[in-house]
Amino acid sequence: MKLAPLMLVASTLMAAEAVPDWVLQAAGRTAPVYPAKVSRVVLLAEEHVTIGPEGRQVMHERGAIRILQKGGGDLVAYRPYNAKSGRIASFQGWLLPPSAKPTIFAKNAIADQAAAPEYTYCEERVQSLNPGNNLEPGSVFAWEVVEEEKAGFTFDDYAFQEELPVLVSRFVLSLPAGWEVRGTMLNHDRMEPQIEGSTYTWELRDLPWIEPEERSPGFHAVAPRLGVNYFPAGGGRPDLRPLKDWRGVSEWLSELADPSAEVTDSIRRKATELIAGAASEMEKIRAIGGFVQKTNYVEVAINLGHGGGFTPRRAEDSLATNYGDCKDKATLMRALLKAAGIESYLLLIDANDREYVRPEWPAPQFDHAIIAIRVSPGTNLPAAIEHERLGRLLIFDPTDWSTPVGDVRLGEQGSHALVLAGGRGELVTVPLLAPELSRVESRAEAKLEATGRLSAHVSRTYYGQSACRIRAIMSHERKDEIKRTFERSLSASLGGVALDRIEPSDRFEEGRLEVSLDFSLVQFGRSMQGRMLVVSPGLLALGTGYALPAKERKLPVKLPARARKDSVALAVPPGLKVDELPDPVRIESPYGWYRASWKVEGDKVLFEHSMEVKDTLAPASEYTKIKKFLEEIASSQAAPVVLLKP
Repeated sequence: MKLAPLMLVASTLMAAEAVPDWVLQAAGRTAPVYPAKVSRVVLLAEEHVTIGPEGRQVMHERGAIRILQKGGGDLVAYRPYNAKSGRIASFQGWLLPPSAKPTIFAKNAIADQAAAPEYTYCEERVQSLNPGNNLEPGSVFAWEVVEEEKAGFTFDDYAFQEELPVLVSRFVLSLPAGWEVRGTMLNHDRMEPQIEGSTYTWELRDLPWIEPEERSPGFHAVAPRLGVNYFPAGGGRPDLRPLKDWRGVSEWLSELADPSAEVTDSIRRKATELIAGAASEMEKIRAIGGFVQKTNYVEVAINLGHGGGFTPRRAEDSLATNYGDCKDKATLMRALLKAAGIESYLLLIDANDREYVRPEWPAPQFDHAIIAIRVSPGTNLPAAIEHERLGRLLIFDPTDWSTPVGDVRLGEQGSHALVLAGGRGELVTVPLLAPELSRVESRAEAKLEATGRLSAHVSRTYYGQSACRIRAIMSHERKDEIKRTFERSLSASLGGVALDRIEPSDRFEEGRLEVSLDFSLVQFGRSMQGRMLVVSPGLLALGTGYALPAKERKLPVKLPARARKDSVALAVPPGLKVDELPDPVRIESPYGWYRASWKVEGDKVLFEHSMEVKDTLAPASEYTKIKKFLEEIASSQAAPVVLLKP
């Protein structure tokens, strides 16, 4: 099933000709009644892959969707293909309105464009068909695509569903006689295929709508998927590698990747220059890592049909041109480290989603390459792991310019990743760092006037990955735009805020970033009858809570870890005294903890709190408990202090 919202030129319709029986059969299916939010239903999604004896693939896709109501964005059928190793042999489409004759799309209605136009060069292209906007409810849009490709891959994957409900979804695999096949169901009970000769069929029916929900995993983590491995029996084809386990995947991809990390004279000279004056192993790694982080990121996708997606450019070429994509930058760093006497390995990972790579399916499920550096046993950094055969490995992403050596990018923490070390390679788990290492600390000094006007000075320190988020804002925005970003954040909890000054200071090598800011607020708190002022000092700690809607939950709940430690000193104006303080708060939960206290010192109300929300992936049945825990934190932070005139 290939659907995506793409903006394309309007299609030209021809007069109706014969509509295939499979389209009429799909259009005749009766669908259940869905909630009003559901604008479409997938009547049929089918992918039939035929493998020839020489490994050539023919992919035959069929799809049909019924429009239930207007809206829901553009409806586009599309098919990516490799322009160098394959082609789209045919692409047809039909539209069956409920109150008019069926129409067939002309060949010139099919658009053909680069799959990733932002890349410097990419062999992958995409053909697509847009049936038009505002289709009449009851209309059925159907399409059929045949793609041919010569590829050296012996694996495939199929998503039975995205978010739309599906009546029939199937994956069919036809193999040469004597080939082996292994299917792995993901997010679904084990299912054996229907077998007819050497054709294998996996089919699911009546898949319900998956409603998107806040703080939930992606659809790939909840919707049924299939991973398939197939290969000639006996392994008699060296060009078609059987991927029976993760070691086999490592062996295959290592052969593609390792030659590019060759140490040449230019690599050796650059490494010598970079580590000049570096006394220790870590100093050498930081010097080389910092250089590669500054190497320009440019995506070049070539030779994709023969492992090009996992084959880096030669390190010497990346050094000479000062650019490369993730695998090129990681390979350049490997070569420079090798020249400095430090061994390392390419590490394949999903860039942003730890739920994507599944250990039970040995196949290249990755979209990003980083590096695992072999370090001394005594190296004790959060980003280091111990490997039984390879020793102590330090995980580092040279593409991520905002994360220093020793830290791990938040999107990669806890992910499964493949170490490419030939026959010794295997799947490892990237460290999930303690929330404390990415904490935010702040101290606010605020002065309150009897009218309710407030002026405040805040010093905030962002550690680890929390610093990376602010660092990214600073790199892409001008200072006045950064100021507006903080003003919006402050105003969300305090009302209309005027930010008078903001000064960031980056301590990159130390893994932290400091921000100093001054702001004012016309009205802080509520004045009652001219004698009482009710204020919430905890609101000056800024942005510690999560918001979850009150509704029945169906999907798992996903919370990223968060740690905070804040203090607020609020100067009480002359003529007012503290009449009432909240009691200390102590909250314990399986999902984290919270502490808060209020006290008076001289003319100031002092508020202090600390909190930790654990990295959480919990079933929907725990949603109410998680929501209650987060609401208790928000309520405690907003607890009122009562000031009275004597």
